[in-house]
Amino acid sequence: MTQDRTSDRSSAGVRADTYGTSTMDLSGRCVGSSYVLQRPIGQGATGTVWEALDQTSGTPVAVKLLHESLLRQPKLVTRFVQERTILRMLRHRNVVRVRDLFSVGETLGLVMDLVSGGNLRDLLREQHTVPPGEAARLTAQVAAALAEAHDLGVVHRDLKPDNILLAVENGRPDTRLTDFGVARILNTPSMTTPNAVVGTPHYMSPEAFHGATANPATDVYALGVLLYELVNGHPPYLSDSIPDLMRRHLEGNPVRRPGIPGPIWDVIMACMEQKPRLRPSAAELVADLSDAARRFADVPAMPAPSLDSLYDGPSRRPAPILQPAIDPVRSEPLLPPHPASIPAPRRPSPSRRNAVPSWRWARPGATMSLIAAAMVASAVATTAWHMGRADDERRDLAVPAVVIAPLSQAPSSRSVPTVAQPRAATPTSSRTLTGHSRPLPPPVVTPRASPAAPSAVRGKPAARPAAKRTPTRSPQPEAKPYGPWECSTGVAVDWSTRTGVVAKPCRMTGRDVRYQASLTGAAGARGRITIVLRESRTGRTVGTPKTCDNLDFSGERIATRSCGPAAVKPARGRSYAVVVSFSYMREGRTLTGESRGESFTW
Repeated sequence: MTQDRTSDRSSAGVRADTYGTSTMDLSGRCVGSSYVLQRPIGQGATGTVWEALDQTSGTPVAVKLLHESLLRQPKLVTRFVQERTILRMLRHRNVVRVRDLFSVGETLGLVMDLVSGGNLRDLLREQHTVPPGEAARLTAQVAAALAEAHDLGVVHRDLKPDNILLAVENGRPDTRLTDFGVARILNTPSMTTPNAVVGTPHYMSPEAFHGATANPATDVYALGVLLYELVNGHPPYLSDSIPDLMRRHLEGNPVRRPGIPGPIWDVIMACMEQKPRLRPSAAELVADLSDAARRFADVPAMPAPSLDSLYDGPSRRPAPILQPAIDPVRSEPLLPPHPASIPAPRRPSPSRRNAVPSWRWARPGATMSLIAAAMVASAVATTAWHMGRADDERRDLAVPAVVIAPLSQAPSSRSVPTVAQPRAATPTSSRTLTGHSRPLPPPVVTPRASPAAPSAVRGKPAARPAAKRTPTRSPQPEAKPYGPWECSTGVAVDWSTRTGVVAKPCRMTGRDVRYQASLTGAAGARGRITIVLRESRTGRTVGTPKTCDNLDFSGERIATRSCGPAAVKPARGRSYAVVVSFSYMREGRTLTGESRGESFTW
C-alpha cells in the first residue's frame, strides 16, 4: 500500500493518534531482521506503533512494539501475542492483516499492513458528521468483520471509531477493524480480572457496566453507538461524570435528531436494546445496513452539532474516558469520543497505586520462555470454536484459567521439555474437554428424606423399624451430588522446533473421585495420554491408570484430544492429585512430558 507521506493520518493495527505521544527514538533501527523503523505513528495500550519498511519486499508496514516495561508481565505478554493470534485467525477483508511476529533479544513486535487513511475518529474530526448512506456503508463493513469474529468465537469488547482504520480504495474509504488487544475468545480463559469493566464508557453496553461476561451482543451494542455517532457527530450519551454516563446507558433513551432516516434509526435502536437477547446479530445487520446504504446514498450529512446540543448539565466538559481493563497495568488514556470542535480534557497521569510492581527475571533466558509459552497458550485459545460453542448468550462461558509461568529451564536441545505448571483454577462452566455440556451428570436426589437426616431420628430413634427395609447401608452417599470439574493447565515446549502442547488434568469429586485429561496441540500429530490419581504425600498411585493410545490429532489448525473419565474410591482424609503423562508425535519428533494437577483432600 502506498503511504501518503504528507499526512499524519497513517494508522496501523491499533488506534493511531496525533497527540505526540513521547517514545524512545528508534528511527533507523532494524528489528525482526528486516523491518527498518521510520517514525512512530501511534500509541496503543500495550505498545507503540511505527511506520517501517520491509527490506525484503520494499513494502511499507506497521510494526507494533510491546512496551519494554511490560515485557516482564506474563499476562500482558500473553495478551499481546493473543492479538497476533486473533488477527491471523480472522481472514477478512475488513480486518487488518497481520504479517509477522518477531522476538529479538528483549524486543517483541507485531508486523501488520500499514493502513494510510487514518481512522473513523480522524474522519469525524474533519467532517463532524457523515452522510447517512455512507455511515451505513461503513458500519455494514464493520458488522461483516464482527460477524466473522463472532463466528469464530471472538468478541472485540472495545469497538469505537479509534479502532476502525480507513483504507482508501477506488476513491472511497473502506474499514479495517483492529486493536484486538482486549478481545475475548469465548470458551477460553479470560485474562481480565473477574467482573472487571472492559471498554470505553461511551460505547459500553448496559451489562458491561456491571462486569458481565462479554458476548457478541456487547459488540452489537457498540456498533449501534458507532452508527449514531457517525450520523450525529457525537455518541448518544455525553456527561461530565462516569456515574451519570453509566446511568444514561442503563436508562436507554437516546435522542433522535431531526433528519435521521427512519430505517437507520431503527437499526440504531435495535442494536442499543437494553436486553442483549433482543439485539440482532452482526450477520443480520450486514444486510439491513447495506440496504440502507443504497437507499440513502444521496442524502446529505446532517449539520455539525452545536455545543449546547451535546451536554445537558451546567458543565460543558466531556466525561473522562475510562480505559480498557488491561490487567494488571493501567494503560494510556484513550482519545475522547467527540468532535474536534469540543476541547479535549486534560488527560490525567495514570495512577500507579493499583499497579502491580514489576519484577525481575531470575535468568536472562526467561523472556524467551515467557514469550514461547504465551504463543502456545494463545494458539491453543484459538481452538475454542472446536470445543463447542455457547447455545445461550446469557450463560457464563468462562473455563479454567491458563496461567503462564516461566519455564523452569532455559531452552536446550533436549526434546523432552519441562512442563510449566501453574496453579489450578476452578471452572464456572460444566463443559468437558471434548466440548460436551455434561459428561457426568450427578445422581438425581430422590424426593424421599434420607433416613440419616437429623430430623428423622429426633425424639424417638427406635419408633421406625428402618433396618427391615433393606440389609444394606443407607443410600445417602448415592444421593450426594458431584462438584464441578476442577482443572489445572501445564504448557510443554520443544525449544528446538518451538512446538508446544497444553496438558490439562481435571478432577471431580462426589461419592468417588473422577478424573480425566486433555492434550491440545497443532494438528497433524498422534499422541498418547495416561492419567492416574496419586497420593500427594507418598506419590503412590491409587487405582488403575487410564491410558488412551494412538490418538489422532486431525484438523486444520489446532486439535484437542481427551482421555477419560476414570473413577476411583481412595481412602478418605488424604490428599491426592491427578497426574497426566503424555507423548505427542509430529513430523518425526516426539514431545513427552507430565503435568500434575493441584492437590486436594477427599
